[in-house]
Amino acid sequence: MKKLLILTVSLSLFISCTSDFADINTNPLDKTTATPEELLPLAIKRGYTGSYEYYYDYYRRIMPWTQTLVPNTGNASNFMDDGSNMNARKDIFYGDHGALLTDIIHKINEMPANEQAKYVNIKSIASILKVYYAWYVTDVNGSMAYTESFQARYGGTLTPKFETQEQLYDIFDKQLNDVYGDIEAADQAIQINPGNKDLFFNGNITRWKKIANSLRLKIASRLMKRNPAKLSTIATQVLSREQINSTDEDFSLLAKRFTENGNFNPIGMSASKPMADFMNLNKDPRRPIFFQENDYSQENIDKLVAAGKMKPAIENQRYVGGPTSPDMVSPNKSRYYTSAKRLLDGINYDTISRLQYKIWHPEYNAGTGNAVFPILTYADYSLLKAELAARGLISGNVQALYEQGIRASIITYNYIAKEALVDKYIPTTEAEITTYLNSSQVQFNASTALEQIIIQEYLNYFKQPNEVWALIKRTGMPNTSTALTLESPSRDGGILLVMPRRIILSTPSKDNLNYQNQKSALDMMKLDPDFGLSESDIQGRIWWDKK
Repeated sequence: MKKLLILTVSLSLFISCTSDFADINTNPLDKTTATPEELLPLAIKRGYTGSYEYYYDYYRRIMPWTQTLVPNTGNASNFMDDGSNMNARKDIFYGDHGALLTDIIHKINEMPANEQAKYVNIKSIASILKVYYAWYVTDVNGSMAYTESFQARYGGTLTPKFETQEQLYDIFDKQLNDVYGDIEAADQAIQINPGNKDLFFNGNITRWKKIANSLRLKIASRLMKRNPAKLSTIATQVLSREQINSTDEDFSLLAKRFTENGNFNPIGMSASKPMADFMNLNKDPRRPIFFQENDYSQENIDKLVAAGKMKPAIENQRYVGGPTSPDMVSPNKSRYYTSAKRLLDGINYDTISRLQYKIWHPEYNAGTGNAVFPILTYADYSLLKAELAARGLISGNVQALYEQGIRASIITYNYIAKEALVDKYIPTTEAEITTYLNSSQVQFNASTALEQIIIQEYLNYFKQPNEVWALIKRTGMPNTSTALTLESPSRDGGILLVMPRRIILSTPSKDNLNYQNQKSALDMMKLDPDFGLSESDIQGRIWWDKK
C-alpha cells in the first residue's frame, strides 16, 4: 500500500525529520486570495484523509497491540516489536492540516479590528481544531514545536522552539479556555457564518463552544498520573460551563467520500477473542456493527454436515474472535487458524468473524455510504465523567453517568452503521439496550464500578484506536484479570510479549535546519527514567504515561 500523495509530500516537511522545514514554513499560502471561510473545509479535510495512518498505525500496530483486532491468520511473532511505518499523524499536522489552520488564524489576525470582530467564530473553530490535532501528535511524540511553528512565512523564526509535553498541556488548556471566552464575548449578530463550509456543525457556534470546553476535560484526563490536582481543578471549571450533553452534539466528522483510498480498508482483519467473548456473553448490541457474522449460518452448517465436513453438534455462534498470541498461530495450537476452516465446493467456511469493513471503509465492495470519524462524543464524555467520579476527582452520580455513556455509545454506533450503509444493518431496539444494561457483567455494581466503566470506555473507543491505547496506558485496564479479559500473548513457546507504549521517535540529523532545538528537546525527554533505552524503544514512555 502506498501513502496518499499529500502524506508522501508532508513526510519531508516535519521539522524533526528533515532539513526541509524552511520549505513548509515559507510556503506562500498566505498569498492566496481565499478567505478564511473558504480555507476552512480544505483544512478540515486535510486532517481526515490520512489513509496511511489507518493502514499501518491502526490496523497493523495499535489495534493488534490493544487486542481490538487480529489479522485473519493470527498475529506474527514480532507484532509487539514492530513500530515501523507509524506516526502519520505527525506528517499530517506538520503538512497541510496545521499549515492551513494556521493560515486561517493568521489571515484573521491581520485584518483590521472591525473585520476581526466578524471572524471570532471562524478563528475559534480553527484554533480548536489546531489544538486538538497538536494534542493528538504530542500524545505519542512528547515534546514538539507548536507555538512558533508555521510562522516563518509570516516573518517568524525558521527554527521554532520545542515545548515539553507538560508545557503543551498548559498551552492547550489556556487556548481552549480563551476560545470559550472569546465566543461568549463575541457579537454574534455580526459574525461571518461559514455554513456548510464548517464540515462539523454547519456554523453552529454553540456546538463549538461546548466542544472547546469539553475537550479541556478530555485533554486534562492525561494528567491523571502526573498531576491529578490540576486535572481536578480543570474539571471543576469545565463542569460549571456549557458542555456536550447529547449524542446530537458529538464532535464527529461525517465524511462523504473521504475514505475512498484503499488503505482505509481493513480487509484481512478480524475480531479478537477477548472482545468478542465479552460482547457475546453480555449480548452487546454493537456486535453486528463491530463485526461481520462468521460463515456458520445454519444453512451452511447443514451443507457441511451433509458433506461430512462437520459434526451436527456445533455451537452456532456467529461472532467469534481469534486468539491474540502468536503461539496460537502454530499448527494444532488454535482451531481458529487451522481446523475451523472447512473447504466445500471451492468455498472456505471460517469460524472467525471479520471486522465490519464498512464502518471503516464505506466504499468497500462498491458501497456508497459515508464514514464517521468520532473525535469526542457524548458517550466518550459521559464515560470519562463516570470514571472521574468513581475516582473521586469530580462529583456526580457514577451509575447514571455510566449508563448514560453506554446508551450514548450504542446510539452513536447505530448512527455510524446507518451512515456507512452496513450490510444487513438492523437498528438496535430499546429492549436490546435494556437487556445489555442488565447483563451479568454490565449491570452497575458499585464494588467494581471503576473496572466496569473502563471496560465500556475500551469498547466505546473501538473506532478511536489511539484512545483505546491511551486508556490502557492511563488506567492499566482492561487487563488479564478484568471481566473483559485480555490475553497474555506469547511467542516461541512461552516468551511473554508486552504492549508498546509509544512510537519510534526521530533521531536528530545535523542536516536539519532545526537540529539544535530538536536535539535539546530529545535530550530533555531522555532524562525521564521512563523514557526507555533510546528514541527507537517503543516500550519507552511519553511524559504523561508515568509508571
